[in-house]
Amino acid sequence: MKLLLKSAALTLLSLTMLPAFAVSEKSIKPEVLLEQVRDRDDGDDRRSRMILEQTMSDGFVRERELLMLEKKFGAERKAVLYFTAPADTAGTGILMFSYEEASGKDDDQWLYLPALRQSRRIATNSKEGPFLGTDFSFADIERLRVGDYLYEDQGTVEINGRTLHKIAAHTANGLENPRTGYSQREIFVDAERQLIMRDEFYREGRHIKTFEVTGLKEIDGYWTVTEAVMTNHVEGGFTRLLRKETTYNVGIAERLFNERTLRSGIQ
Repeated sequence: MKLLLKSAALTLLSLTMLPAFAVSEKSIKPEVLLEQVRDRDDGDDRRSRMILEQTMSDGFVRERELLMLEKKFGAERKAVLYFTAPADTAGTGILMFSYEEASGKDDDQWLYLPALRQSRRIATNSKEGPFLGTDFSFADIERLRVGDYLYEDQGTVEINGRTLHKIAAHTANGLENPRTGYSQREIFVDAERQLIMRDEFYREGRHIKTFEVTGLKEIDGYWTVTEAVMTNHVEGGFTRLLRKETTYNVGIAERLFNERTLRSGIQ
């Protein structure tokens, strides 16, 4: 009888503990979850061939091809984007230095336009501007900065068969973040894959853009976004980003991540 009572007590204890574990799993702090997204392992370096396909509000479609190189430098990351087609865009380059967020240093970006034969640094307060006329901004293509906003856990939702954590984000003063141009965001995170799958951007309470991952594939052991769309709710239209070829840990030379590469191109 004592053994039966002891067994029943253990069973009851285990059942009463299950909801507590479930709540704990769902109530992970939003800041922690986003730090995991920011710092997720995506290899020592990555080489990708990509397509930017922009559809205007009148249905006109413009397509651009580019090569993107990314590499870790300790706690920092560097990337260079080099446009290869069409002819009127070929030779344009973007160089990005992403610093450790704890350093408090703003990330750097340089834009090279072959017609001017010179590169210029993108000022922090200009990063909300459109990235080469697309629906992405210069801030959108930077590495996530968790300290940009304050966060609120809004539980989980099911989207496309995946359980995603919904996070409400807002600036401390309710005004636009001077770097991103957004005052609020609704962020949907796949905690298992450490990826933002959907991101809704707001300005003065108005929903202006939506980013959504529409293609995902595991390549060389890393979850890789193969297709994503940024929809512009103000001007209409959208920009689709397609990653056609991706290879990881290929030993990309450090010398390629400088302004000289923007001028001469990636060989």
